[in-house]
Amino acid sequence: MALHDPRSPNADRSSTVVDFGPGVAADVDRRLLGDVDGRRILELGCGQGHAAVRLARRGARVIAIDADVAQLRAARALAAEMEVTVEFHQAEPAELAFLAADHVDLALAVTTLSFVADLDRVFRQVHRVIGPGGHLVASVPHPAALCADPRDPTRTIQPWDTDGFVGDRRVHTVEAIVTSLCRANFSVDTVLERRAEQLLPATLVVRAKKLGV
Repeated sequence: MALHDPRSPNADRSSTVVDFGPGVAADVDRRLLGDVDGRRILELGCGQGHAAVRLARRGARVIAIDADVAQLRAARALAAEMEVTVEFHQAEPAELAFLAADHVDLALAVTTLSFVADLDRVFRQVHRVIGPGGHLVASVPHPAALCADPRDPTRTIQPWDTDGFVGDRRVHTVEAIVTSLCRANFSVDTVLERRAEQLLPATLVVRAKKLGV
């Protein structure tokens, strides 16, 4: 099943709205992220940099990571083209040792968790680097849509190749994501399930607040 990837090079470069996925209206960005001007934002799996650059254009101080060198090269080129400053690092989503504790105000992951095998490890690291009361906002292709793949609806790992990005996409259920967030000491305050053209939900968006210190 082909699903839209917000990290696509065909994304609208003039936009300043973070695209969370198919079916998610533009107002969800402002509602979940709020005013980002001056805030320190960590993007996990920035891809070709569209969300990172859009946030930087709105005044955010963005740190963006991705494990793929080619993706980072494209992201850096986009930031230069749009004349914004983004701090890029080559790293997996759980490799955040280079960041001090409580260093960022908000963490963002658009589709990235679909390529993560160990959600617990990622969420523990994100909890460490987010400041008290900060949020993690994440979107993934909805598990209902992924499980409806007519080729094999029982698969929990699917090979995926789009726009030159190749990887194993995992089907994380709503239960798995919420449970893992709670184990990492987050409190989930928003769950959105959005449909696009198909009957099944296409995109799952979750926002969680850091608890404790």
